[in-house]
Amino acid sequence: MAETKLPGSTNNQDRRLDLILRGLERVDTADAELIKDVLHEKMRPDIFWGVAPTGRPHIGYLVPFVKIAELVEAGVEVKILLADLYAFLVNYRHSRFLVASRREYYKFALIAVFEAVAGLPASNIEFHQETSFSASPDFINDAYELLSYTSLGEARSPNEELATTTMLSPLMVPIIQALDERYMDCDFQLGGLDQAGYYVYGDKYLPKIGHKKRHAHIMNKMLPGLTGSKMSASNPESKIDLLDPPEIVYQKIMEARCDSSTANDNPILALLKIILVPISRLRLEQSARVGSSAKTTTPFVELDAPEGCVFSIISGRESYHYKSYEAIERDFLAGKLSSDTLKTAVADAMNHILAPIRKSYENNSQWQEVLKTSYPESERDVLNMSPGTQNASEKFCIPTVLREVSNERVKLIPFNSALHTADFIKGVQNYPEVWTHGPVGPFESAESFDTNFIDTIVRPKTDMLLYAVIDKCKPPTLADKEGALAGLIAYLGTSPTNLCTEIGFVVTLPQFQRTHVTSNAVGLLLKLALDSPKEGGLGFRRVQWMTSSVNHPSIKTAEKMGFTKEGVIRWDRLYPGGANTGKESNGKPLYVDGKVSHMKGSDLGRDSVMFSMCWDDWYLGEGSRFYDRALQKIQQYRINEAKEATDSDLDIPASASVVNAYQLVMRL
Repeated sequence: MAETKLPGSTNNQDRRLDLILRGLERVDTADAELIKDVLHEKMRPDIFWGVAPTGRPHIGYLVPFVKIAELVEAGVEVKILLADLYAFLVNYRHSRFLVASRREYYKFALIAVFEAVAGLPASNIEFHQETSFSASPDFINDAYELLSYTSLGEARSPNEELATTTMLSPLMVPIIQALDERYMDCDFQLGGLDQAGYYVYGDKYLPKIGHKKRHAHIMNKMLPGLTGSKMSASNPESKIDLLDPPEIVYQKIMEARCDSSTANDNPILALLKIILVPISRLRLEQSARVGSSAKTTTPFVELDAPEGCVFSIISGRESYHYKSYEAIERDFLAGKLSSDTLKTAVADAMNHILAPIRKSYENNSQWQEVLKTSYPESERDVLNMSPGTQNASEKFCIPTVLREVSNERVKLIPFNSALHTADFIKGVQNYPEVWTHGPVGPFESAESFDTNFIDTIVRPKTDMLLYAVIDKCKPPTLADKEGALAGLIAYLGTSPTNLCTEIGFVVTLPQFQRTHVTSNAVGLLLKLALDSPKEGGLGFRRVQWMTSSVNHPSIKTAEKMGFTKEGVIRWDRLYPGGANTGKESNGKPLYVDGKVSHMKGSDLGRDSVMFSMCWDDWYLGEGSRFYDRALQKIQQYRINEAKEATDSDLDIPASASVVNAYQLVMRL
């Protein structure tokens, strides 16, 4: 059969295969062979790329669109699946209405991205909606069949987020994604390397329910975040939004990590390798081909660059022209190019790509309107958000306490995911040891923290109030006008009937440890709990503090704060799989006199030390008066000239049981 020339593409089989496979992170041999066979059988094979409309799209989405542009160039019919059911199941705290709105936002954004990257009209790609077929009887019956084959462990196996979730709906996602492949029924499927586990699941179970046709999978690279971690919509500092203005793009890139000693985990080099050089190469190829219909055909090179160059970098009066990414990397690691020079070139090229996307948004009133309903927090200053309606502890049993508590140096404010999660995860992401003695963590991402801690543990409880700890001695941040996020602290097991509570989940970010932060935060919660209502407190009779018997810093803090040790509760808690998540046990064996414990080898046990401070300790020990006078003392000194307060300085009776404690609380 004679071949028909495809507009805007090539008919050469080797060239088509190269366009499909080049630059990918992973292609299995079986997939490559299947793609070759399909290219011989079909003039116009098809592929789909599924995307869940969750957080706002960022420049990480340019990566699959580089490949999508190459696929279109290779004559492949590209279909984009807006996985709205998937998004609802995995991001269950958002309504179906919000997910539907975000689906429309994604369509506007992804059309603009395709046109900017490929230089071709959006008519070259198709959009499909997952919910257009997921409610069909056949799809539902297939889902039931897969459920009958799938163990809980297999549902959790595709990635860490599923492995740690405590909710049911995310565990449906492997089934839904596997059936997407069946019902889209394309020759190939494109995804990121993070999708490999889902593909393994689908290949294993789809044949069991009668869907034996195998589809080839190709996986693109994953773009690291600007701070070195995964680029995430929930961490503003790790990403560049598609609509960020040029000056913000420039600022974020200039502030990004760029270690000149290594190419590993270098986000600037990654932008060049994964996005900029491939786009420039494609544009160069388009401009060289007679009859190309691409509009954006300017590669990132100077006009006087030698033929075949794909990237130019200006350093002072010198211009360097490169024919490959590898040549850029060599010069950078050799010191020929400085970090600032490289960053400037990358920022200029990135703004060149994003300019038509921003212009599309500015000229599209529908897109602008759907932004307001899809991401309402983007339309107002986060500093003016109302924590009272959005904080994680909105069900707390004493609503009047859902407010700020502060002194001269530290502020406690009800934890708000939109304001605090990203900064908190950024602060602990390289310090898994902060979770060593607690029942939760570590968390691999902001999404995991919100899903498995905030939404699962904090939000449902009426006896728990989680605070963000703000260090007022640090410069203001986007999230808080008065300082920087320094950690977490909470009331637990609060009983207005019994007038008691517990202070727990005390997590101080590593850079704020051994400072005034922890003692001030604990002191504020003690004062709020034990002061009488006349004094603005709750008038509670007991505040307890429980910690692991091997958490020596926590025990030391409790003792210095004036808590009374009441005893040790043996085998108080179990850390299932704790040996695999960095937990520290009570050191006791799991086997007693040769008898096998029901605990698994990776499970760990904890003994807890119980401390308390009661109302009589607080008043009869003159703790509250000490606290007030210590606050007055703070106001007399500049923070950088502070001196240690002593008993004689404050004229506190030596017999006071909490004197030493509150010297530490308010130590200058």
